[in-house]
Amino acid sequence: MDRHARPGGEGARRCSRDARERLRADCASCFALCCVALPFTASADFATDKPAGTPCANLRDDLRCGIHPRLRQEGFPGCTVYDCFGAGQRVSQETFGGRGWRSEPATARQMFAVFPVVRHLHEMLRHLAEAAHRAPTDQLRAEASALFDRVDALARTRRPWPGSTSTR
Repeated sequence: MDRHARPGGEGARRCSRDARERLRADCASCFALCCVALPFTASADFATDKPAGTPCANLRDDLRCGIHPRLRQEGFPGCTVYDCFGAGQRVSQETFGGRGWRSEPATARQMFAVFPVVRHLHEMLRHLAEAAHRAPTDQLRAEASALFDRVDALARTRRPWPGSTSTR
């Protein structure tokens, strides 16, 4: 094998394609979950405190940031480096089927609880995709791909989450 060749295998290609296509944030397909579900602590990263489940004061009615071009200057550099790895759109569009917390307030508590869990799962998926891509042997590539599939299945679940009254 050429030592400069990219490790191959179907699992690695699938993980790499998945990482490129689905493990990137798509804010236009999200309900601003990072701006609402997560807490902020006044620090070098955030100008103010914000409890989890409370919309950021800069969040507009259209679910976009009112100071996005000036985040760093306004004291919110943490927002500029945050990456949900695609968890926001997955929770918004897949888990909750496009039903947002503003249009359906009954979903808010559950959605805000689910988002950080799926975000952590998506970060694991990103690492597993990279591991599959870089694995030096077919066996390690297959193991990383199998783990990717297991974690992806957890993130994909649509069964009711704790606190849910829905059977969706």
